[in-house]
Amino acid sequence: MLSGNTLAQVVPAIAAPLLTRLYHPVDFGTFAFVLAVFGVLAPITCLRYELAIMLPKDDERATQVTALCLAMALTIAFLSLVIPAAAWLLMPSARIRAFCPLLLAMLPAGIVMLGLQLIAQNWALRVRDYKVLSLAIIVQALVTVGTQTLLAAAFGSSPYFLIVGSLAGYCSLVIVYVPILRDQLLPRLKAHHSLEGAFGMARHYLRFPLYTGPYAFVAQAAVRGVFLVLAALTSTAVVGQYALAQRVIFLPVVTLMAAASQVFFARAARSLDDPRMPHTVRTLLIAAPLIVGPVFMMLFLFGEPIFSAVFGREWQQAGRFAIILTLPSMAKSLTAWLDRVYDIKSRQRLALINETCYAVVALAATYAALRISGDVETGLWTYAAVTVAYYIIWLLCSLAVAGFDLLIGAEFVITSAAMVLFMIGGDRFFQWAGAATLTRSIADALLAMPVVAAGLMIAVKRMRGRDPGLAPVSS
Repeated sequence: MLSGNTLAQVVPAIAAPLLTRLYHPVDFGTFAFVLAVFGVLAPITCLRYELAIMLPKDDERATQVTALCLAMALTIAFLSLVIPAAAWLLMPSARIRAFCPLLLAMLPAGIVMLGLQLIAQNWALRVRDYKVLSLAIIVQALVTVGTQTLLAAAFGSSPYFLIVGSLAGYCSLVIVYVPILRDQLLPRLKAHHSLEGAFGMARHYLRFPLYTGPYAFVAQAAVRGVFLVLAALTSTAVVGQYALAQRVIFLPVVTLMAAASQVFFARAARSLDDPRMPHTVRTLLIAAPLIVGPVFMMLFLFGEPIFSAVFGREWQQAGRFAIILTLPSMAKSLTAWLDRVYDIKSRQRLALINETCYAVVALAATYAALRISGDVETGLWTYAAVTVAYYIIWLLCSLAVAGFDLLIGAEFVITSAAMVLFMIGGDRFFQWAGAATLTRSIADALLAMPVVAAGLMIAVKRMRGRDPGLAPVSS
C-alpha cells in the first residue's frame, strides 16, 4: 500500500514542473476552487457507509451495505447536478455564474465514479487484495497527469483541461477495479440484495452518516475552506499559488496517511485490543518524526528557492506559502493515520466535535487574520499555528480513545520538537558561518542523515522486540 501510494504521488510530483509551465496560476486557481467544492462533497458520497463494508463477518450483510452505498452515491450525484444548474440560472453574481459550468463539468460524473471507487476499494480491503488498490491509484495518477499534459500541450492553458484530466483519472481507476466489481461484488449483489436488508444496514450503521460522515465533511471543509477564504479575499492567481504549495507540501499526507490508515484499519478493526498494538503505534510515533521529519525540514528551510528552480519564477510565491504549510503537513502526516480508532471504538461523536471545533477556529482565525492584516502570509501563518496545535490535541484524544498510554503522545511531541530544533539550529549555524544557499542545503542534508538513520534503527529494533529500553506500553 505504501509503495502504491508513493508511486501514485511521485507521478504528479515529477509532472508538476511541466504542468506549471503549461498552465497559468489563474487556471490552477480556478481548478483549485472547483476541486475544493468536490473535495468537500467527496466524503459524503456514500454518507460514509462504505466504511461499514469492512465490518460484517458475513458477505450477505456487507453486500446489503454496498447496495446502500450505491443508492447514496447516485443521490448525491443528482443533487450535485441540480444545485449548480439552479445557481447558474438563478444567481445574479457574475463570479458564481462563471464557476457553475466548471462545477457541472466536474461534480456529477466525478461523484458517481468516486462512489464506485470507494465501494471497490473497501471490498478490496475486505478480501485483502492490496495489489489492486496500489495498481488503481498508480493508473489514476498516470492517466490524470498524461491527459492534463497532452490537452494543454495541444490546445493551450484552460481550467477545463485540468478537470477533464481529473475525470479521466477517476474513469481509469474504476476500470482497474472492474475485476473486484465483477468477481466480488456483482455475484453477491445478485444473491443477497434486498431493499429490506439495505434499510436494516442503514439503521444498524446509522452512526456512520450521523457522525463519521459529518466528521469527514468537516475535515475536508477545514482543508478546502482555505481555498474558499482566499478566493473571497484575494485573487484567483493567489489561490493558484496556494494550490500548488498545498499540493506539494501535503503530498506526504496523501502518501503516508492513506497507506497507513487503510492498513491500520484493516488490521485493527478486529484486534485493536491486541497487546501488541500499542507497541506498534508507539514505534511508529517515535520513529516516523526521525525518518520523514528531516524531509519536511528541508522544505521548510529552502522552500522558496526550491519552488523557483523547479516550477519557474512565476511560482515563487508558492514557495513562500510552502514554507508556512510545512509544519502542519508534518503534524498531520505523522498522526492522522489513527483516525479510524474512532470508528472502531464507536466514538465518532467525539471525532466530530474535535474536527468541527478545529474547522471553525482555523477558518475563522485565518479569515480574521487575513481580513485585518490584508497580508496573505499572515493569514496562512495563523492557519498553520492552529493546525499544528490541533493535531497534537487530536493525537492525545486518539490515544485515549484507543486505550493507549498518553505518554506515547508526549514522546511523539518531544521527538518531533527535538528533530525540528536540531535541523533549524544546524541551519542557523551554517548561516552564521556564511555558507551560501547551495552549500547550506548540502550541509543540512548531510546533517539529516544521522537523524534518519537513528529513526530507522529505533524502528527495526522495536519491531523485532530487541530493545529492552523501549518495551511495549501496556494498554
